Amino acid sequence: MRRAAVLLLFLLPLAACSLQEQPVRTLVAVAPAVGVSAVALGVNIGAVTIMPSKDAEVHVSVGLRPSNSFLGIFSMGGEDAIKAAVINQASADGVLKLSMRYPANTDASGVNEYWTVAVPAGMHVSSDISVGKLQISGISGGIEANLNVGKATLDVPSGAIRVSINVGKINAQANTLNYGNVTLGADVGDADLRVNGMSAGNLEKTGSGTRVSFQGHGQDAISLTVNTGKIALALNGK
Repeated sequence: MRRAAVLLLFLLPLAACSLQEQPVRTLVAVAPAVGVSAVALGVNIGAVTIMPSKDAEVHVSVGLRPSNSFLGIFSMGGEDAIKAAVINQASADGVLKLSMRYPANTDASGVNEYWTVAVPAGMHVSSDISVGKLQISGISGGIEANLNVGKATLDVPSGAIRVSINVGKINAQANTLNYGNVTLGADVGDADLRVNGMSAGNLEKTGSGTRVSFQGHGQDAISLTVNTGKIALALNGK
């Protein structure tokens, strides 16, 4: 009996991890990109992955999962919200806004959203995330992102970049030197700029924080800031 109880203690965390990785519902949508120059996402808790699409449309997939207790048990309020959730699409002035819409009589505050969005590579993308992760690759139309708590990972060929995080980490790479004004700022934490693998920019220590400024000969701008955290930017090109 004692051995069974010990085994159960090991199995419960594993079960919880398995549940956390599996969405209980996945929604998909396709939106024509005609007349759309930008896509804006609003996410409460979760993860967002943005990549180039293979056609001229915007493809969206969202996996939903309610938050778990320490025993891996789903929140019933979250499950009710997920059952009736829909992908909200609203277009205005060339901007396609995407978010999840939940019934007013359900509690969606703990629902985790896992977004995968494919857009034409030259389209501008923006994202607002309360808590979570953002990963963007292959987008050249410009990036804007705001996170309260989380991590942003960017790997882009070109385009203006502006990312701001309250508490978290930014790892960014741009495969061009077509940048003008580049600024990195961590109120508390470290910031590092590399150009073709070499440390670059004017470094200024500000108490517990770090500022890095760099003036290139290109036209696009980069601004990466965190209140508390770490920033790493790599510029690679000729």
